[in-house]
Amino acid sequence: MRGVLMGLVLGVLCAPVSLAQQPVLVAENGVAQATIVVAADAPPSVAYAAEELQRFLGEMGGVEIPKVNDAAAVATPNLIDVGNVTGRLAAPETAFGIEDYHLATVGNALVIDGGKQRGVLYGAYGLLEDHLGCRWYTTEVSRIPKSTRLEIPALDERVKPVLEYREPFVMDCYDGDWSARNRMNGTRATLEARHGDKVRYVGFVHTFNELVPPEKYFVEHPEYFALVDGKRLGERTQLCCTNPDVINIITEGIRQRMRDNPAAMVFSISQNDWFNYCTCDKCAALAAQEESQIAPVLALVNHVAREVRDEFPDKAIDTLAYQWTRQPPKHMRPEPNVIVRFCSIECCFAHPFDQCEGKANKQFVKDAQGWKAVGARLWVWDYVTSFSHYLVPFPNLQVRKPNIQFFIDHGVTGIFEQDVYQTPHGEFSELSGYLNAKLLWNPKGDTDAIINEFLDAVYGPGAPYLRQYLDAIHEKVKGRNAHMGIWVGPEAKHLDDAVLAEADRLFDAAEAAAANEPAFLERIKIARLSPDYAIIERARNKQGTLYEVDHANFTVRVQPAFEARVKRFFEVAERCGFSDIREHMGALADYKVGFENMEPAKVLTPRDAVAVAQPKRGLHYAYYEGQFDALPDFDSLSPVREGVAGNIGLRPGIKADGIALKFTGYFHAPKDGVYTFALSSNDGSQLFLGDELVVDNGGLHKLETKSGAVALRAGYHPLKLTYFESGGEEGLEVNIEGPDMGRRKISARLLAH
Repeated sequence: MRGVLMGLVLGVLCAPVSLAQQPVLVAENGVAQATIVVAADAPPSVAYAAEELQRFLGEMGGVEIPKVNDAAAVATPNLIDVGNVTGRLAAPETAFGIEDYHLATVGNALVIDGGKQRGVLYGAYGLLEDHLGCRWYTTEVSRIPKSTRLEIPALDERVKPVLEYREPFVMDCYDGDWSARNRMNGTRATLEARHGDKVRYVGFVHTFNELVPPEKYFVEHPEYFALVDGKRLGERTQLCCTNPDVINIITEGIRQRMRDNPAAMVFSISQNDWFNYCTCDKCAALAAQEESQIAPVLALVNHVAREVRDEFPDKAIDTLAYQWTRQPPKHMRPEPNVIVRFCSIECCFAHPFDQCEGKANKQFVKDAQGWKAVGARLWVWDYVTSFSHYLVPFPNLQVRKPNIQFFIDHGVTGIFEQDVYQTPHGEFSELSGYLNAKLLWNPKGDTDAIINEFLDAVYGPGAPYLRQYLDAIHEKVKGRNAHMGIWVGPEAKHLDDAVLAEADRLFDAAEAAAANEPAFLERIKIARLSPDYAIIERARNKQGTLYEVDHANFTVRVQPAFEARVKRFFEVAERCGFSDIREHMGALADYKVGFENMEPAKVLTPRDAVAVAQPKRGLHYAYYEGQFDALPDFDSLSPVREGVAGNIGLRPGIKADGIALKFTGYFHAPKDGVYTFALSSNDGSQLFLGDELVVDNGGLHKLETKSGAVALRAGYHPLKLTYFESGGEEGLEVNIEGPDMGRRKISARLLAH
């Protein structure tokens, strides 16, 4: 077997008790009763296992546990043998995998044996956590039980991890000690030699452009890149995976990467993070033959894997089954040294994959079944947060266990849980990371027990109220139609005013309960960033919640309660180091700018109406096609089609991706007053009245809503709205709120040309 990356996946195995069994007394009444022995030349992680046992057993028993390198020097009656130095345990019938371990009491000794890379270290943590009750919840909060009589129970336990790769990808859990103590081996954690290293990647994901850079090759060799609609693309492109030169360049590139990175285990050859796959004759024919677009990619990956495996038998090639490559091939099979990383990005995460009525989840389950039948060495890239809004309440804690079990049942041997990875203190990020760690190590763990234990340790007297809050938001997504993708925002179905009002009540109660315990109180305030953010964002798109409006005098006054909430939010966020509200272009400092100029009361200057001869309902539109990453210069483009649209939306379009729209005409204000326009789009959009930019919702992003208020005299006002959609999901809608007009979708009777 080739270490953990080629290891069997058998789960946690407990052998029948057969050795001479008796407890081992470690400390009693402040006196050490045992000595730790470890070889002087032990590997770094085995030596560190001895250090960690000395530290935590000493803390538990209130003593200093002696540690020696020679068993003959043991002065105490009992022994803790780290690495089977004394040979008390016979060699196992089969060699240990690098993370396997054996805990056994033999006579007056506890022996920890196992794989020398991480197995012995994991055995030490298994002893401390599973049998002595130690916990490491966060990098700052742990529970190390204290006892006047510390005793290791009689043991004979063999353990092999269920999963070979386990990564809770959340910034709060990158610490190497936290990761090792919770037996995680992910590539992003700061795991060092003393921790037994980790699963090291070279080129973690989306590596086509790294391996064959367009800026280096496209001008002279456009044939290396994707043919889309009859044209080779040099930007937002993929590779032509059947091109012989591309295959050779990548083969030699991967071979060199393996030579340059001997400690790395996995080398990625994976598609760029967009569509535009190649449709040349060879690629198209292979995809048609295999009934999946992964076929050309897998053919390339398999070729490289065959070419490098003799020189590098302990290394693996990784590729994605993602979006357009997710469907398994009909006939092709991945080489044994290929890892297929199966991705759930399109799914609903409110319900377990195999229990959800949503179309996306049904197809995902079908694809998982297909990959199991293919017999691929399957790892998973899963998602557990909203990437558009890192703080939005995302109630999917209860689906973690059934989803992990679903993966394992379908042959998955490695799981990557992508969470809030750019900033600390996302929505309950530490709880999310801890729960993932516990379930990735032991998929049969008790979710509620893990959550309750964490809340009690981290939030103290506020824990019961935070549990009620988590239960309340999870209850909102139990319905069959309450689906939740990874781009949900504060307007999601599960976040209504009632549940957020209940959140306020429960967080008030939690803060009151912990008022005299500063550490618990501060953590509760940090957790409150999540519902506060949702309430703030919802209010910004509802004029009546955010402002007191005097339409007669064109005056808006910020609601005092809203102003206080905003102040509290930024004080806590900045104090705890929270830095990004979303995955792309979401710096907290930039987000704050929108609030810094928010005056308590502001008199707006009304725009005068203009005369319009013979106005007709609807707006002129111009429809464009192309590769857009931002709102284009429309004056430099030629429209594919023009006409009149009854309302603002996507109906004038022909394609779903690679389009732009421009609407022009007039907005009719029925009365003098203040009008708030809420512009929702995926991707970017802007709304102008005359030459004034009222709402800027530009940029590449998922469905987001931005709003802006403007004072208008009754009558017609020139309106322009621009929009682009790059790829993936799409959406465009405008809501309006004004005098005697509650928030509603803008109607055709208010639009003219």
